[in-house]
Amino acid sequence: MKRKSLMIVLAATLALSMGAMGCGNKDTGSNGTKQEESKEDTFTVTFYDSDGKTELKTEKVKNGECVTEYEPEKDGEIFVGWFATPQMTHRFDFSTPVTSDMNIFGGFVTYQEDTRGFAILGSGKSPVLMESNWGNVIGDAQKMTKEDKSDANCYTITVDLAEGDEFQFAVDTSTGSSWKNQRGYGYLDTISKDGKDYFANSGGLGDTSTKRSNIKCAIAGNYTFTLTTYPGEDTYETDNSNYTEDNKEAFNINPYDVITWTYNGESTMSSEDTQTDYYIKGAKITGWEDVYSDETKFKEENGIYTLTVDLEEGDEFMFTSLVTVGDTSGVGTEYIRYTNIPVGDMESQSFVTGTDSANLVASQTGTYTFTYDPATKILTVSCQ
Repeated sequence: MKRKSLMIVLAATLALSMGAMGCGNKDTGSNGTKQEESKEDTFTVTFYDSDGKTELKTEKVKNGECVTEYEPEKDGEIFVGWFATPQMTHRFDFSTPVTSDMNIFGGFVTYQEDTRGFAILGSGKSPVLMESNWGNVIGDAQKMTKEDKSDANCYTITVDLAEGDEFQFAVDTSTGSSWKNQRGYGYLDTISKDGKDYFANSGGLGDTSTKRSNIKCAIAGNYTFTLTTYPGEDTYETDNSNYTEDNKEAFNINPYDVITWTYNGESTMSSEDTQTDYYIKGAKITGWEDVYSDETKFKEENGIYTLTVDLEEGDEFMFTSLVTVGDTSGVGTEYIRYTNIPVGDMESQSFVTGTDSANLVASQTGTYTFTYDPATKILTVSCQ
């Protein structure tokens, strides 16, 4: 199971919120009469080449209106879109109203054939992700299909997703979870359509890159994803503290690769009953392994889950979920941590403390009882 981190995509959120405002019309005032344009009402938008210095075009735009997108041409290179930063960290949203002078940066690449295969990896309630279990299984259902094109590397897959499912795309090694060249939330061209957010950022691998964050499904349904790759532009996050030459492909990043998607409608999955169970997982009690046994499992009664277990002082732990649909079980996406204890519950907090990553730590050696209500997401703790 991949570790989680709480990550917020500030730049993407700002772009989406501004885009929702739309581009206004400064030609008429509130009384419907024509307004005279002044110098302060007009801003300059400059289009730059990928070097961040060469000007391709400038455009004067009225305050509150949108700049017009255009497609430049360059001999021997392929134009792959406009970006909001010279580092090409995220694409420019042309529905963003212009309220000041701004710069836009064009991305150009040279075509190189991608000989890799890609697959969807994740966990949740949908059969494809339950079987995947974050890449422990990569079969035909998880593999993406490469389209037959001479000038582009496009991989597609159509899958049913349930609300709360989490996933990424990564190189298909067909030998288990290797997590190479992962393509996550930061590669999505958009998360919204028709005024609705279909996906959310759920953190994941890499503390510094939203591109490797897990994608969480916000609206259940049937989706077609297309991953377009430009392998000649791959770079590596060498400044990451976990980077080595041996594991460098886990820190592969690309400013131009992009994930596009289509919502095809409601899911075609069967409506089998779904059962969610909860288990303890910790440094001493399970060696941070997922151990699904009667000793580590919460017992359920009338919708309330309890676990009584012996813990040593200082043991760091958390609680994970296992989802069963029909005869198939897989790692869930729900985690119970220190943050599930209410702020005012001083009794529970007297028995456990929290880490920076919101794991729990036993304050004393003893027999602990944990009670969890999935409806309220509240965890309480007692100890003898």
